Amino acid sequence: MNVSLDRNLAGIPVIRRFGIAFCLFLLVFIALPSFGKHIYGGDMSLRVANRANYYTLTLTLYLDQANAAPNTYETQINLFVFRKSDHARVNTVTVRQTSSQRVRYDNQACADLRNLSVLAMNYSSDVYLNPAIYTDPGGYYVIWDRCCRSADISNIQNPGGEGMVFYMEFPAVVRNGAAFTNSSPQFSFPNGDYICIGKPFQINFGATDADGDQLRYSLVTPLAGYTDNTGQNTVGNGDSHATYPEVNWLPGFGAASSIPGNPPLKIDPQTGELRVTASQTGLFIFAVLCEEYRNGVRIGAIRREFQMPVVDCGNNTPPPPIIRHKNVEMLDVPFCEGTTVTLSTEADPLWSYQWQKNGFNIAGATNATLIVSEPGDYAVVKSFAATCGNDTISKITKARALPPPAAKITSGEELPLCEGESTILSVQPENGVTYQWTADGALLLGSTGPSLTVTKAGLYGIRATSSAACASRDSLAVIVHPNPKAAITSSLSAICQDGEVRLDASIGANYTYEWFFNKTSLNTSDAATRLVGQAGSYEVRITDANGCSALSAPLILAAIPRPDLQFDTLTPVCATRTESVLLVASPAGGTFSGPGVAGNQFDPSKAGVGLHTLTYTYAGNSPCPAVITRQVRVEAPPEVHLPERVTVLMGNSITLKPTIQGATNSFLWEPPDGLSDPTVQTPTATPAAPTTYQLTVTAPGECRTEKNVRVDVLKQLFMADVFSPNHDGINDVWEIRNTDQFPDCEVTIYNRWGEVVFYSKGYEKPWNGTYQDRKVQAGNYQYRIKTNQSELPEYRGTLLVTY
Repeated sequence: MNVSLDRNLAGIPVIRRFGIAFCLFLLVFIALPSFGKHIYGGDMSLRVANRANYYTLTLTLYLDQANAAPNTYETQINLFVFRKSDHARVNTVTVRQTSSQRVRYDNQACADLRNLSVLAMNYSSDVYLNPAIYTDPGGYYVIWDRCCRSADISNIQNPGGEGMVFYMEFPAVVRNGAAFTNSSPQFSFPNGDYICIGKPFQINFGATDADGDQLRYSLVTPLAGYTDNTGQNTVGNGDSHATYPEVNWLPGFGAASSIPGNPPLKIDPQTGELRVTASQTGLFIFAVLCEEYRNGVRIGAIRREFQMPVVDCGNNTPPPPIIRHKNVEMLDVPFCEGTTVTLSTEADPLWSYQWQKNGFNIAGATNATLIVSEPGDYAVVKSFAATCGNDTISKITKARALPPPAAKITSGEELPLCEGESTILSVQPENGVTYQWTADGALLLGSTGPSLTVTKAGLYGIRATSSAACASRDSLAVIVHPNPKAAITSSLSAICQDGEVRLDASIGANYTYEWFFNKTSLNTSDAATRLVGQAGSYEVRITDANGCSALSAPLILAAIPRPDLQFDTLTPVCATRTESVLLVASPAGGTFSGPGVAGNQFDPSKAGVGLHTLTYTYAGNSPCPAVITRQVRVEAPPEVHLPERVTVLMGNSITLKPTIQGATNSFLWEPPDGLSDPTVQTPTATPAAPTTYQLTVTAPGECRTEKNVRVDVLKQLFMADVFSPNHDGINDVWEIRNTDQFPDCEVTIYNRWGEVVFYSKGYEKPWNGTYQDRKVQAGNYQYRIKTNQSELPEYRGTLLVTY
C-alpha cells in the first residue's frame, strides 16, 4: 500500500500540515554489500547544539549482534532533508558512528537461549540550519530508506523483501519573522525485553522534550519505502517522493493489532507506555509515532520502529523477589541526599537479577544488591539463572532522598568586620535539627543554636543534623581589619585673631577624612590637612580602604587677639622726588616693608611708578603679630614734547602746541611777553623779536617738567625792480634785502626765452647783469626766489635791466 505524504500516514498528520519549517540535512546511506536484516529498529532526533543555528542530528539503529558481524554495520549514513510543501530535497549530510550501548535483557538466560543480543548504535553530526533558507512554514522531514527486514518477522507479508524507512519531522527555524528554536523529542532507551505468551507485559516507549512541549503517542504502520533486495536498490538515493509505501500486514494484523492478544498491543497516548497480553508466539514489528505540540499547534514528530519476540516461557515461574533494606522488606526507603542506601533481595545462585529504575533496566545492575544514590521507583526482575522460564518482578520500592537541613551561614553584618565590631552568624532554623558551631576547627562548647555572635577573626563552621541523621556543614571565614590610628597635630597652639592654623591628620593609603568642629561635621574628603580660623574643638574621623574608621581625640584651639595698629595715610608722590618720605605708624617698634622701603623711609625713585602696598608689622610680646597696610601711588612726571625752534614772520602770530603724555595739573609759559595766555597749554605767540619761551608743566605728586622753544621772527625780502649794470657805481648789481635771514634761499633769473641766466644758493654775491661773462641785453627778466621757509615759500616777479 502506497501512502501519500499529503494525507494522514497511519495516524500521523500529513507532512504538509506540519508546523514551522526547520533546517536539517538529509543523510544518505553509503551502501555496504549486506542487507538490513541486522537492523531491529531505530529512531531519529534533532537537538539544539551549542553554536548558534547549529543542531545535532542523530539516527539511532538497534542492531542484531547475535546474527551479524560488526563489519556489516553501516559506518556512515547519508540522510535526506525534504521540504514538506513541495517534497523538494533541501540538503544532504553524512552522519557517522559516534557511540553505542548494549540493550540489557531482564532474563539474560532466556535471551542467550533465544540468541537475543541487540546493540544501540548512534550516528550523529552537527548541522547548520541557515535561517535564510529554512523558513518554509510547512516544515521539513528527514528520510533514510533501507532494505531489508528479517525474514523471521511474523506479522507482515514477504518480510525478507520489505524495506524500512526511518523518518522524522521538524519546523522551520524562522517563524513569523522571528527565530524559532526547537529540539525534537527524544525516545528513552529501551529495555531488552521479550514477551511471554499469555502473561501481561509492559514497556515504556516514552520520550522527553527539552523545550517542555506537549507529546502525544500512537501506534502506526511501519513504512516499507522504495528499496528492495535485488542488491541494486538496497538504500534510498534521495529522490523526491510524494508518497511512501507502508508494509503489508498479514490478515488479522494492523497498526492497532500488531501483536495479537487479549488485549492486543496498545499504547498510552499520554505516557507512551506499551501494554499487551500476547496470545501468539513469533517476531512482531510495530511503530510508535510521537507528535510534538506547542501552544496547541503541531510542530514536529519522531517515529520509532521496533520488533519484539513473543515466546512460550512455560509454566516454570520463580517466586516473586522481595526488596529489603537492612533485612527488612521496605516499600519506602528514605535516605539522606548525597549519601547512598543499599537495597537487596535474597541471594541465591539459582536466580539471576535485573534491577530497574522507573521501569528501565539499570546497566550492570544484575546482583542481589543495589546501591542507590538517586531517588526513584526501584524494582528487581527475578529469572532462572541457568534455564529459561518466566520472570517475576518485585513490588516497587520508592527511594526518597531527604534534603539535608539548611546550613548556609549568613552574616548579619557585611564582612569583613572592623576592630570593635561584631556580627551574628546564623543559619535558617528548622524543627528537629540540632546544631554545633566550631571556630578554626575547635568545638565551641555551648554554641548549639542556629546563631552565633562573633567579634574575632577566624573560620567559623556549623554542623546541622536532622532527626533522620542527615547532616550538612558550612563554614564562613570572618576577617577583622584593624582600625586606622586617628590623631591631629596643629601648626600653632592657638589661633591668632583673623588668622589660620594648619591641622594635620594621620596619613595612610586611601584614607578619607571627616572633620568636625564643635561636634558638627564639616565635610569628607581625601585631604589630610585643613586650615581653620576659629577657636574651638576639632576632631577628625579617618576611614581606611577597608571601611574601618577611628575618631581622634579632640584638639582645643584658643583665640589670641591682635594689637590695634595705626598707619598714617600716604599722599601721592612723584617718581623724580629726591627726598624720601617718612613712614609713621603706632605703636612704635614694628617693621615697615614694601617696595622702596628702607627702615622707616620710602624712596619713590626706587619703588618706581605705580601703586605700591606698604606693610607695617607689629608683634610686641604677643605670639600673634598684627599687620596693617597702606597704599602709596608713585606718579610719573608728564612727558612734554616741543620743537626746539619755530619761525614766524614779523607781525604774524603762531600757536605753540606742546605734546603732553600723562596727567597734568597746571601750565606756565615764561616770559609772558607776546603770549595770549601764559597759563594755558597752547597759547598764541606774537613776539616782536626772536624769543625763547620756557614751559613748566605740573602733575599729581608734585611732579614738574620743563621744556623750551625758540620762536624766530622773520623779516620780508625786499627786491629792486630795476638796476643798471653799467659800472657807473650806481645800481650796478641787483639788490635783495634781508637775505641773511634765509641763508638757504635759492635765486633763479630767466630771460624771455625761459633760459636761466643766473642761479645762486644763498645771495652773498648779488647778480651783476652778466651771463656767461657777457653783459645781458637790456630788458625785462623773470625771477624766482625760494626761501625754503614755510612762512615765505617763494617770491616771483619781473626785473628790468637798463644801461
